Amino acid sequence: MNNWISLLPPLLAISLAITTRKAYLAIFSGIVAGSLILAPSFLSGLVSSVNAIALTLQSPSALKSLLFILMIGSIIHLLQCSGAIRRALFIITEKKWVRSRIHAQLLTFGAGFLMCLEGVGSMMMVGVIGRQLFTNHQVSKQKLAFVANGTGAPLAWLLPISSAGIFLTSLIQVQIEQGIIEGVATQLVMDSVHYQFYTLFILLSVPLLSVLPHDFKYEQEKSTIQAVETHIEQSNPSHPLWVLMAPLYLLILSIVTIATVTGSGNPINGDISNAIYWSGYIALMGSALLYRLSGIKFNQTLRWVFQGVIRILPAVIILTLAFTLSHVIGELGTGNYLAQLMVGHISEKTLPAIIFLIGIAISFATGSSGATVSILIPIALPMAAQMGLSLPLIIGAVISGAVFGDQSSPISDSIIVASSAAGCSPESHFRTQLPITLSVATMAFISYLLVTTVI
Repeated sequence: MNNWISLLPPLLAISLAITTRKAYLAIFSGIVAGSLILAPSFLSGLVSSVNAIALTLQSPSALKSLLFILMIGSIIHLLQCSGAIRRALFIITEKKWVRSRIHAQLLTFGAGFLMCLEGVGSMMMVGVIGRQLFTNHQVSKQKLAFVANGTGAPLAWLLPISSAGIFLTSLIQVQIEQGIIEGVATQLVMDSVHYQFYTLFILLSVPLLSVLPHDFKYEQEKSTIQAVETHIEQSNPSHPLWVLMAPLYLLILSIVTIATVTGSGNPINGDISNAIYWSGYIALMGSALLYRLSGIKFNQTLRWVFQGVIRILPAVIILTLAFTLSHVIGELGTGNYLAQLMVGHISEKTLPAIIFLIGIAISFATGSSGATVSILIPIALPMAAQMGLSLPLIIGAVISGAVFGDQSSPISDSIIVASSAAGCSPESHFRTQLPITLSVATMAFISYLLVTTVI
């Protein structure tokens, strides 16, 4: 379905997300609307909307992502309940590494790089490190959500060895194998990094806003969230810190090791996606063993794991709906329609800027950077090749547009994960960060207009 009707489901979901502030209702309404448009009858459309959710859970990639998020939730809860985070923060404070709100924000920003191969892991890591630090130094949870979102999503696309980077490389390789463009896929991806203007600018804005007094105040839900956070069972602090931190370093070591083994010694060529997925199991099982040897009973660890699953479950439910909506929007052809609608008359001087705007439109409407990149790479690269434009520049414009929507759309999984990691609502995170992301997008748009005069 390649017409204006395909725009209705994402527009409905976005409108309801903004006006009702109920993510479940907004996203599910978009799924139902899309299913009704695709179905031959009203009744079959309702049935299809439920089946669409079941199909999402049958997708290996979606199911792995959801399971990994559940495991990340458990790992974070282990770090909290075991006292690892409390001990680590105490040591940091005692050594006076964090003496101000600026130090707290910069340290939290740096924590996102510990899980830089996976956007979700990076955002959750920012949340688990930053919550107590931000509370101690009276920085809002909405700003913590921005730090998480402004670190996780951009890093995932900037690094060629991340899961997103591998995904991008494979899309470009298809274009090379078909003879549409020339070059080496990995080199094109690496060369495009310095052209990802929005991605770079938003990542740099995090430490910049950390040293400025700017904060995202959203006081309406503050007391409720604090009450929820205070009820966390913790262990005896006498256990060694290296044992308590096992979930974190086992997770990182497992990712690096599996990627290196599957890549025959080169982690860049390894199976990053499966490395990230299986590392969750290894981290949980390895931590349970080390905890048991240290004197923490297995039943206690298992209880913490299940508590972590329960705490992260609402975000996983919303993500399941978001994945389903993305699939329905894909069947409607919303992204393709927007792309064809906007690339009718483009000059080579303005192509990078226009591609960036198209990426923004598609990603904001779909809430998915992956879907946006999948749609635009086969369209933008042939156009760039025919016009004799820089391929890395066009790739950078595609990624930048995709990252904006993924980070800013109220139906995006990044909004959901970042707000969950920070302990605020998706709606408050969306509203407080949008002025920043729009400002950065404007700077990126001007940069794409200027860069064609230089190269």
